[in-house]
Amino acid sequence: MERIKLSADEIAAKFKIRCSAILEICGGEVGLTDVQSARLSELSARDSGQGKPLTENMKGELAKLIYKRDNPELPEGAKTYCKKWLKEFLYNRRAEVKSKYLDKGNQCEEDGFTLMCLELNLGMVYKNTEYFENENICGTPDLFVKGIVYDNKCSYSLDSFPMFEKENTKPEYEWQLNGYAELLKTNDAVLAFTLIDAPDDIIAREVKWLIEPNDVYRKLCDLIYTKDNFLKAVAEYCPDADLNTFIEIPQEDRIVHYSFKKDINKINKINERVPMCREYIKSLLTN
Repeated sequence: MERIKLSADEIAAKFKIRCSAILEICGGEVGLTDVQSARLSELSARDSGQGKPLTENMKGELAKLIYKRDNPELPEGAKTYCKKWLKEFLYNRRAEVKSKYLDKGNQCEEDGFTLMCLELNLGMVYKNTEYFENENICGTPDLFVKGIVYDNKCSYSLDSFPMFEKENTKPEYEWQLNGYAELLKTNDAVLAFTLIDAPDDIIAREVKWLIEPNDVYRKLCDLIYTKDNFLKAVAEYCPDADLNTFIEIPQEDRIVHYSFKKDINKINKINERVPMCREYIKSLLTN
């Protein structure tokens, strides 16, 4: 099979941003930052006769700021994402991202949904498998229940679980949920972090190189949160451990959720950046 043969315009038009990658193109500033805008105003005023005359260095600085204002460019992070997308599109490949964190998330997804149903009173729900897209955005949200879009993030360990965070500290997830909310034409979204016992293969991998039974015991404490599963793991992996420190984490403490209203400013920014990405992709093919 040969490389995709379409015109630059046709290829660029195919670009839509996946909800999970929205921050990749929306991070950073286009045009002048607030500091640069203030500096431009200051230099422009002096150039027009208000205050001391500009030095030669200041004249050069003013010219650069005016050019940047009048010729806004994508931030480098967005350009990098566009290059990655274009390579994948042209040669029909998509990089497979692998990590132990994604592995656990995939394996424990259903248990995470069950915990959400019980603690968030969702009733009987099933994972959404429908793919949605509009002119600029695409994605497959986890759940859509009674006009609210839900996304579950299964924390890898107790250490990474945001048990006491009052506000979401992961901006990429808020951007993702705004994308889903826009696709589903709703104003309400919920981000949930769930803490689920690690499956056997992950436990085996994590304790594989630990020698001391008590070290294994401590590792199990970070990966397993229910008593029955913990006792089974101890019996299998560290029966000689002499520690007795395990405390079961109750179900209600193993979920943290944050509610969001769709942010129209974020949606507007997405709708501004995607066309800019298309223009940049076109430039990569024609320059």
